[in-house]
Amino acid sequence: MQFPDLNLEKDRLVTAFSREHGVPLKDIRVIASPYRICPLGAHVDHQGGPVLGMAINAYSLLVYVPHDDGRVLLRSGNYPGQVEFVLDPIPENTGSVWGAYPRAAALALQDKIRLERGIHGAITGMLPGCGLSSSASVLLAYLNALAEANNWQPRPWDLVQLTRQAENNYIGLNNGILDQTSIVFGKRNHLLHIDTLAESVRAIEDKHPQNTFWILIAYSGFSRELMTSGYNTRVQECREAAAELARLGGIPPARRLADISEQTFREHGDRLPPHLQRRAAHFFGEVDRVDRGLAAWEQGRLDVFGRLMVESCRSSIEQYECGIPAIHDLQQVVCATDGVIGSRFGGGGFGGCVIGLVRPKRAEDAIKKIREAYLTSHPEAADRAEFYLGRSADGVEFL
Repeated sequence: MQFPDLNLEKDRLVTAFSREHGVPLKDIRVIASPYRICPLGAHVDHQGGPVLGMAINAYSLLVYVPHDDGRVLLRSGNYPGQVEFVLDPIPENTGSVWGAYPRAAALALQDKIRLERGIHGAITGMLPGCGLSSSASVLLAYLNALAEANNWQPRPWDLVQLTRQAENNYIGLNNGILDQTSIVFGKRNHLLHIDTLAESVRAIEDKHPQNTFWILIAYSGFSRELMTSGYNTRVQECREAAAELARLGGIPPARRLADISEQTFREHGDRLPPHLQRRAAHFFGEVDRVDRGLAAWEQGRLDVFGRLMVESCRSSIEQYECGIPAIHDLQQVVCATDGVIGSRFGGGGFGGCVIGLVRPKRAEDAIKKIREAYLTSHPEAADRAEFYLGRSADGVEFL
């Protein structure tokens, strides 16, 4: 199964919004904010590690009109209820879980500009809450809409930092910049190498022959709830490992593992508490896999790239210790299926998706076998699990 066609979805949403609110079609703005995958670079962006990202052709779609009443008024195609709040002052809460995201976007943006005009609109996501960075996707949609409504044109890196500010300060998620950078700078048929320390991005063209692979998205049926999972705990453990390695090595204090050399880890890592040693081992191993994966991608060695994805996932389980049984089982099923080149957890690994690369001629058959095998072991997920074949895509844009 492929994701819905973007233009057809846009036309459907615009037509429905126009009819419901009596708004002329020409006055309706549309923002398409893609989801993203991270083939390599798991759990290291919040520690300053390099990552490989790619926007995909699954989207959050926001249709809206700017409004002079200074209110944000939204409906969702995925969640019940209506979100409504004023921009001056922005309230403490919106009364709904999904309403936290437009509120967070407004709070982050008001530090940059004066928000006088609101937006009235509707948003829908093709696969929300499933480990494909739908949270960053919707935040970027709201940030772009509010900025446009208030006549401010942000630079790409403004959007990256505003999204991180919204997530860190107002959502409560201590993540890095992988998600939003992949979505802002996404480029069709390209893999992004993101240096999270230097805050720079390099787009590497896909040198593989055309139609060499599809992107496989296998949703476990268990939503990724990062604020209530072990995500923030793992971030804190990485910071503790960095601080302790700095002390053991007699070097200046460090807040993240990127501030520690691999030599310092090799010399002093065995003196860390076991769980902190495993977190640091994952970090330095993943940095190495990103470097090797980048070289393999540039050389057209998709087989090597795929093996590194599997190694990354093994380290996520054994060293980073994330995941739930259903995700572990789904990963094993995907990895063992003919035609799959490589796979690993998507998102934080605490629920969500397994992402993979699959040979086109075997893709449809692989989807069927994965679905059957996974749902045999987890029939409780039958009404929620979903399986898709996707492609790389351009970044967030107005349509």
